[in-house]
Amino acid sequence: MGETMTNPRERNQRMKSLFAGVNPDHLAKSAAPSVADADKRRVGSVAVKSMDRAFVSIEEENRRLHDQLLSSEVIVELDPERVIPSFVNDRLDIEGDRSFQAFVEGIKEAGQKLPILVRPLPDKPGYYQAAYGHRRLRACQILKRPVKAIVRALSDEELVKSQGIENSERLNLSFIEQALFALALKARGYSRELISEALGRKDGQKMAYISILTNAAASVPVDLVRLIGPASAIGRPKWEKLGSLIKDGRLSPEQSKAVESLVRSSEWETSDSDQRFGLVLDVLGRPIKSEPDITEIEVAGGHIIVARRSGAATKFAVPDDRIPGLSAWLVQKLPELVEEFQSTQRGGER
Repeated sequence: MGETMTNPRERNQRMKSLFAGVNPDHLAKSAAPSVADADKRRVGSVAVKSMDRAFVSIEEENRRLHDQLLSSEVIVELDPERVIPSFVNDRLDIEGDRSFQAFVEGIKEAGQKLPILVRPLPDKPGYYQAAYGHRRLRACQILKRPVKAIVRALSDEELVKSQGIENSERLNLSFIEQALFALALKARGYSRELISEALGRKDGQKMAYISILTNAAASVPVDLVRLIGPASAIGRPKWEKLGSLIKDGRLSPEQSKAVESLVRSSEWETSDSDQRFGLVLDVLGRPIKSEPDITEIEVAGGHIIVARRSGAATKFAVPDDRIPGLSAWLVQKLPELVEEFQSTQRGGER
């Protein structure tokens, strides 16, 4: 409800503002009271009250229009180089997507049809952070043209929810992209309910699906996932199979070497993301033969005894031709040496 204008001084000031530019002398002449007017003061009083109500009505309308203007979604054009991505990225490789080049060409020919959503960065005036529309943003950066955007003040939680709007409307977010996005949000302490909403799953494949996503993402090193890419055609079962080949989410030294060798191959260079997943799954699925760890021990006289560690066993090679009888002596002394070793171990435990 609008406030009633009961203050005569205030009403007088507003009347002056309303009739600014009117000659006061002319106004005074036209307002000079006649005898007849004096007889109609009661009617004039009613007119003043009516004018009061009119002013109140105008003020209320002005406030309503002002509020609408402040709350309206205005599309502006921004320098795309002043817009940074969301703090939680939900895409692995925008430019590596086979459809992205066609997407850029479409914007080049027909323009940007839909605005992106951004929030201003309070600690960096003139800069913004994208909530959604990262492909449109990247396309405008490549084309060096302004990006159309809606600017809205958003909290971190609201920004994540806004990403969910876009995620619910698009079909090309791969399983592993969803999984990494969910894991990143979980690491920031967000609830499964919010993560589900951010993934556009309000109708919910329930909360259990969020656990499936985060477990799958945690089982494969993120660096390996980035090497592979989004792998759009690869679903949950194959990613879980890959994760089962990796212990505690970390590649062993042998696995790391195998992947490094694969990445340097010509086959890797000519493969797309889906094919690269297959190559990694194949190489990690093979039994990895570890190279023996060889230690050379110099003994009296400059002779060399070689110790070879391979798997769970260690083999010693004694040069019998250079140290005759040493092998037989070691075999004879072995029970005693083992007892001495175990005694030392028991003593250390105390």
